[in-house]
Parts: sequence; structure tokens; C-alpha cells
Amino acid sequence: MPRLIDVDARNAEIAAASLRVLERDGLAGLSVRRVAEEAGIATASLRRAFPTQHALREHCLALVEERATARIRALPPDLTGRRLVEAMLAQLLPLDRERRTELAAQIQLGVLALTDPALRAAAVRLDTAVGRACRAAVAILADAGQLGRDRDPDYEAQRLHALLDGAAVHGLWAGEATQAVHALDLVSRHLAELADEESG
Repeated sequence: MPRLIDVDARNAEIAAASLRVLERDGLAGLSVRRVAEEAGIATASLRRAFPTQHALREHCLALVEERATARIRALPPDLTGRRLVEAMLAQLLPLDRERRTELAAQIQLGVLALTDPALRAAAVRLDTAVGRACRAAVAILADAGQLGRDRDPDYEAQRLHALLDGAAVHGLWAGEATQAVHALDLVSRHLAELADEESG
């Protein structure tokens, strides 16, 4: 009897292997052979799952979103207000190896998407998902009374998105995990300031 293959699990492992190759070898190293070796599968199996480079790259971006979403959904249910928001946004910062790998892949594929229309939609979907997380964060702060009354939620969500992106890239460049934590501190201080009224 032929062995059944869990297609979703295999595709997730291929995409995870692709993220590792991207982090280690860059876009130039994202070849079928290297990804197959990293995933421990035959190149023919990889080509059946992802017949084109575009399909593989697009799946990598989708995996980054899926992983971050899963981590946010797994947060303890007793977290509320700013503690919940900090925990949510931490899932989008390079605070450990997994999140560093995801961010490195997102940046490299995002740059490629600037000149590759076929990949642009996937990159925009991922950026839009981060924007949704920032809007949800501001709404949580507002519901908890931790957003100044004079703050414009739409503007603050956009500003938080920009700050989060910058803090994430800065944390990635910092290299050491202890330095990357400064990115989280920056976001945390910003959230605390949002509770204050706008100064005239």
C-alpha cells in the first residue's frame, strides 16, 4: 500500500527550509537543489509541490504570515490592554531565531517584489496583515482606556506600523538577541506614550 503524504505538512516544511536558505544564502541561493537538500527531500518532490520559483517564493511569504498569526492566537487569554498589545507586536519582531529567519526572508522577498509583479501581491498581503495587527493593537488600547482621547486611531495605527517596521529592521541588523530586545523596548515605550494626551 503506498505511503500517504501529508501534503500540507510537506509544503510547510519546504517553505520553512526555503526561509532558512534565504536567511543563510540570500536570494541567489534560493535554488531547487538547495531547498530540497535543506528540506531533506528529492528535487522532483519539491518541483511537484512548487513547479515554479514564484510559487515557492509566494508560499514563503504566506508561511511568515501563518506563523506570526499562529503565535498571536496562542497568546495567553488572560493578557489584556497594553500587555496584550506588547505580546502581539513582539511576535513581529526578530527576538529569536525563528522570527529573525522570517524577517530576513520577508525583507529579501519584499525587495524582489518591487520589480517582480508576480510576487508583489503576496508581499502586499503580508504588509497588509501587519497593518491589520497594528489597527487591532490600537483598538485594544482604546478599549482598555490606554489611548489618549485626542489620538486619532487611524493615524496611530499607521504610525505604529511604521515604527514596528523600523524597529524590526533595526533589531535584525543589531544581530545579537540582547540588542534586538531594544526594538521591543522602543515599541513598549511608544505604547506607553499613546496613553498620554497630545500636547498642544
